[in-house]
Amino acid sequence: MSFYDFDIASNIVQLLPPDKRRNNNVAIAKSLIAAPIQWAHDLLFNTYYLGASCPNYSAGTYNYQDEVIYNKKVYSSLINGNTDLPTTSNWLLVSDNFLGVKERVLYSSNKLVLEYALNKEYSTTFRQPNDPVTPSPSDIYITNLTAILTGFRIGQTEAGSSSIGATTASASIGGSSPFVYVNNFQINIPTSLATSLGANYQSIIKNFVSQYIAAGLRYTIATY
Repeated sequence: MSFYDFDIASNIVQLLPPDKRRNNNVAIAKSLIAAPIQWAHDLLFNTYYLGASCPNYSAGTYNYQDEVIYNKKVYSSLINGNTDLPTTSNWLLVSDNFLGVKERVLYSSNKLVLEYALNKEYSTTFRQPNDPVTPSPSDIYITNLTAILTGFRIGQTEAGSSSIGATTASASIGGSSPFVYVNNFQINIPTSLATSLGANYQSIIKNFVSQYIAAGLRYTIATY
């Protein structure tokens, strides 16, 4: 039970001034106020905050306040007999993501957490690592990449530094060594998912991942 689990109709009496709490006034308030306020409350504290429990959109007829998921977004029908795609004025955009904000704020660039988030976002299967029952990796899984550095290196120890003599060095110094960004990890996705997302699948996935990875981390996306 949450503080935000609030039923407007059952509490309409408390919302009225004491001298207005007559049966007729309560009945009118319930019919005129309770329904729209409860609807707005549920959109914010249920669909947006907790996440959508409605079905994915499929061509058909929808009635007033029916909710659907379309392109990862949540829409609510504003009319009865609605046969439009959820991109017209007959639909209200409730949330840009069907995942609730309560869950999304917990996502991070931690490998396991990010794997879970990616599989949840794209409706693929997440599996716990080293699970003896399902030893296969998640449908979308992450592999860490070892950095390969070239050029002159200065480290804290001799073993971690390049050598330099009077006229030569073990590696080129300065501008002759191009600066290269190093990818820290690789996101592996099924080819079928890339196909379903279309030619811009990398941009789509990066738009999601970039919200959660720590600054400075770089990655690449590969299909399998």
